[in-house]
Amino acid sequence: MVSFVRNVSFDCSDPYALARFWSGVVGHPVHPDCAPGDPEVVVEPPGGPRLYFQAVPEDKVVKNRVHVCLQSADLGRDEEVDRLVALGATVFADLREADGGGWVVLQDPAGNEFCVTR
Repeated sequence: MVSFVRNVSFDCSDPYALARFWSGVVGHPVHPDCAPGDPEVVVEPPGGPRLYFQAVPEDKVVKNRVHVCLQSADLGRDEEVDRLVALGATVFADLREADGGGWVVLQDPAGNEFCVTR
């Protein structure tokens, strides 16, 4: 037997707002049973894993020890970075290389780091 990834969990102050951002990232809606002000909110892309957002009282202080790496199914890396910044992400570190390699580290609206690769 093996395990599968059930959730990728995000601690945050406003689960619904952060879920809406990530809903735009993955192109799947916030679960219809979730509403603004809920302490737990989910986005369930078909094939998983689901994205789980939970309210916590403290702010994020240091770099994530685990993070999500994204690759667009439709766009190139640079176009995907532009799309995610338009959704509300910010560029944290641009590690693109002149030969087209590398990646970009972004932060979601709650400050969680994630990468976009080629």
